[in-house]
Amino acid sequence: MESEEEFDGAVESVPPSSYVRINASGENATNSRDQETGWDPSLAFTTWDKARVLTGFWLLGLCNNFGYVVMLSAAYDILQPTTPVKKCLENATISSPHHLICNTAGTGNILLADILPTLFIKFSAPFYMHKISYNVRMIFVVLFNIASFLLVAIAGSSMKWLSILGVICASISSGFGEIIMLSFSSYFSPNTILTWSSGTGAAGIFGAVAYSGLTQVGLSPKNTLFLMLIVPACQTFSYYWLVVKPPQVKSSWSLCSYNQRQGYQALASSASEQRPTNSYTLPQMFLLIKPLLRFMIPLMFVYMAEYFINQALYELLYFTSSCSWMSIEAQYRWFQTIYQVGVFLSRSSLMCFKLKVLWILPILQFGTLATLICQVLYHYIPEHNGIWIVFAIILWEGCLGGVSYVHTFYQISQQVEHEHKEFSMGVASVADTTGIVVSAGVSILAHNGLCNMTITW
Repeated sequence: MESEEEFDGAVESVPPSSYVRINASGENATNSRDQETGWDPSLAFTTWDKARVLTGFWLLGLCNNFGYVVMLSAAYDILQPTTPVKKCLENATISSPHHLICNTAGTGNILLADILPTLFIKFSAPFYMHKISYNVRMIFVVLFNIASFLLVAIAGSSMKWLSILGVICASISSGFGEIIMLSFSSYFSPNTILTWSSGTGAAGIFGAVAYSGLTQVGLSPKNTLFLMLIVPACQTFSYYWLVVKPPQVKSSWSLCSYNQRQGYQALASSASEQRPTNSYTLPQMFLLIKPLLRFMIPLMFVYMAEYFINQALYELLYFTSSCSWMSIEAQYRWFQTIYQVGVFLSRSSLMCFKLKVLWILPILQFGTLATLICQVLYHYIPEHNGIWIVFAIILWEGCLGGVSYVHTFYQISQQVEHEHKEFSMGVASVADTTGIVVSAGVSILAHNGLCNMTITW
């Protein structure tokens, strides 16, 4: 097996003699790659193939999360703010009790539309996903990705329901794509998790910067979204032409029957001798999920705090002294952008260190949440140039979220028994989504409560 310091995109060509894993009964087990689950070293990828796999996973991560990020960056515009820049400027010298400048509906509503379909997909996928080939799955992902940009762009300001439908399509595409690619990574070295995670982090930067930057220079939100249709095209190219696939994935296009992973040695046998290694009964699923909870629970709490900040507090963290050069809407967009920079940097952190103590991350993230809630309530950060301090805090928030994501899935890939890795990687992705859904619901209530409060600065 490769050392943790070596990063390539191929299937591990030299199996370890033994290593500790979590087996189907939820207990530790010693496993060696045998004829049923082992990989044939003679079919290991070439150096060029490895480069294609790593690059492909990075691009797929970028394209998968791009639409999701854009919808959150566009949330303020989709909701059509009712508080113009003029009002921000008029309140620039406020020192008496006043109400916060708020949208009638908080951006948590957009987050809820952007994440609920993902949660449904991730909870239900283990029951049907194995029956559909990866090639067919990706067709659905690309089609929903295209629909998300088209619907939001066409909707404009008169059809908010169509905008919400577009956001839902982005959610379906992103959620379905994540569980597909995390499961698909089990065919390769755990190092593909690094490039996938780095790509999803890059989506945050490219998505937020692209939307914020293009609208800032004068391009309309509608034309900006039409321009972003290049993303599903890149996604199609990356999966179907760039990534080198194992034979059983490359040749399978069945919707009703899926040749599940057997390993290269099993492929050499006749079809009648093959049997699925990841077809589980419901009790077996629960037994496999139980030991994953120690990874999933910290990740869930990190995302609960993180997305409460993003969707309940960002739009209330504005600085009136900055309105002369950055409107409230623009401040919200750039908060999202700075956050995504932190996510990108930290999702690439696997190259620098391996974090095993995951529980420290939710503690730090809730500390960040408390810091920013105090800013909304008491405005203790100096008004003059205070926005730069908030930028730094938001960068830290994004770093904590990215570190939690990439190191959680890396630890799962290292500690789960090989034949259960595909299932485990997919089902563990429910954790972050659950945290986001909880924070979306709470942030809507918090938005309404904060906006109705009379606050003294």
